[in-house]
Amino acid sequence: MEKSCEKIEQMLVDYADGRLSASDSDKVAEHLQKCEHCRNILGALNKSLELTGIIWADSLTETKEIRAPIPSKHRKITWPKYTAAAAGIILLLTTSVLWRALIRPQEKELDFADIERRITEAGTAARLLAATELLAEYPDAQPIVKQQYRYIVETYPETSAANKAKLKIQ
Repeated sequence: MEKSCEKIEQMLVDYADGRLSASDSDKVAEHLQKCEHCRNILGALNKSLELTGIIWADSLTETKEIRAPIPSKHRKITWPKYTAAAAGIILLLTTSVLWRALIRPQEKELDFADIERRITEAGTAARLLAATELLAEYPDAQPIVKQQYRYIVETYPETSAANKAKLKIQ
């Protein structure tokens, strides 16, 4: 089998269905005139397509005759059972939502203003701590220095400068 046969075999299904472009269809027809192997494959393909069409048409006629039986008795629906189940589910969901709302602490999302405020506080606390440490070099300023450390700890408790000031107080 030649390389050209491999290419033609890939196009034979579309050729049999008439879905090839005119130029590709001409190439396949030209090859089929010269190659008995590809003609045999096309013949087998056409036979299988015909057989498939017959089976398909036959199965369609059989499905038209199939009727699904419809039950004549209607089942009585017991609404109280469904109502009780629905009420139980609603009660469970309501309890769950209230539990989460009342028991779990709400975590506040930081927005840009909060972040900016924290940065400003940290900067201010760091500057105060630096100034206080410069003042601590003078022995006469010790009462003021301790007062400044306490101020930093009380005013800016969430900053690293407050943590350092706590260590200086102790």
